[in-house]
Amino acid sequence: MPGSYCIICGKHKDGIKVANDPVLGTLRWFKTNVTKNVKNNALVVCKSCYPKYSTQRKKYVNRRTAYLALGILFLIFSLIISSGAWPTALLVGIAIVALLYALSLINYMPGLQLNAVQHKAGSKKR
Repeated sequence: MPGSYCIICGKHKDGIKVANDPVLGTLRWFKTNVTKNVKNNALVVCKSCYPKYSTQRKKYVNRRTAYLALGILFLIFSLIISSGAWPTALLVGIAIVALLYALSLINYMPGLQLNAVQHKAGSKKR
């Protein structure tokens, strides 16, 4: 029977649901089609783990932004430096940007579905 599990502590708990994004979609596709190990569990962040989640999410977002900025700077500088071989420099630059983005996924921490929580909180105030 599917349950809801905290992504930080791994225990069966209730909490704020994790938002579906392309990374989680890819992981779920892989589990469905390759490993054939589908459990249909809901991913959440429990109340006691939220402070740790918040710091890890902030770290992931900051690193992703920094890696993408470095990759784009590398792309721009490689295009400026290469005089006649700009198509090759463009392809190499795009590959570097993709590699740096992939490296930022090492610290991946998914976002939360906060709009559902905000709607519930807003309905209680009325």
